[in-house]
Amino acid sequence: MRTTYRIPAPYAEQFLKLADEYRCESPARPLRFIEKMKENRGAVSAITQKGLDAEGLERRNPVIVALGDSVTAGHFESLLPRDPEALRAMVQGQTGASEGEMPPVEITDARESYIEKFRLALIDKYEQTSVSVLNAGIAGDVLPMMLKRADRDVVRHDPDLVLINGSLNWDDGSMGDAAVYKELLRKLVRKLKAETEADIILLTPNGDLPNRLLEKIGIPAVEPTTPARVQAIRELAAEEQVCLADARAVWEKAAEAGIPWELLLANGINHPSVEGHEVYAKVLMKLFED
Repeated sequence: MRTTYRIPAPYAEQFLKLADEYRCESPARPLRFIEKMKENRGAVSAITQKGLDAEGLERRNPVIVALGDSVTAGHFESLLPRDPEALRAMVQGQTGASEGEMPPVEITDARESYIEKFRLALIDKYEQTSVSVLNAGIAGDVLPMMLKRADRDVVRHDPDLVLINGSLNWDDGSMGDAAVYKELLRKLVRKLKAETEADIILLTPNGDLPNRLLEKIGIPAVEPTTPARVQAIRELAAEEQVCLADARAVWEKAAEAGIPWELLLANGINHPSVEGHEVYAKVLMKLFED
């Protein structure tokens, strides 16, 4: 299912321009990965004269793993009904769907995800190699579960670059405050440092807003506590000397410019539009500038 939501003009142009103007202040750059992209030619050793790897195999193309939630997975507009009774029935599972099935509640379009846009941007920059991208984004996931699945979804693939974008679904009430989040993220970063040779990029999340849709059926909208985690991510990147792709900084500039966040979100809550995913890719590529 393809996403159709687009940011109305002139906000789309303004938003993308802010991403182009974003200045990367990351404490680190993915230098090892950059060298792999420069050196890899996607050709056998007899042609490249590079020789075989330590295991006697032809050198592989660089591998990226993206660990995250629904934004990474490529989720967009909500498919939840606007009518309160129909919405209540769906939330309570009274939808008439066959047993064991849940009808889709939002559009999934991995073609428009920032992961795919980032991959294509890398191919444009490093034209003599291919690059493999594993999308380990799972809708609704939270950082504790990402840490639990890190072996299965990240470490086992021996990645050259890891992206971590997992702060939107955190619940302060059941999980703890931003300090708890920060230390859990530190644990994940240190695990990947110890068990892989990958460069690591921490992403700050896109803007998010209270869920007003569920208010219709009596579920109160709660103001997101994301800003505190954004600050934690920025601090941790500096402390652990890993790369920072500060996408939230562009969203903050958009708010300062008077661009309504609700128009930048495909679902009006926390899923960026196609242009929002383009912003993520632009911010990531700033790490690859000379």
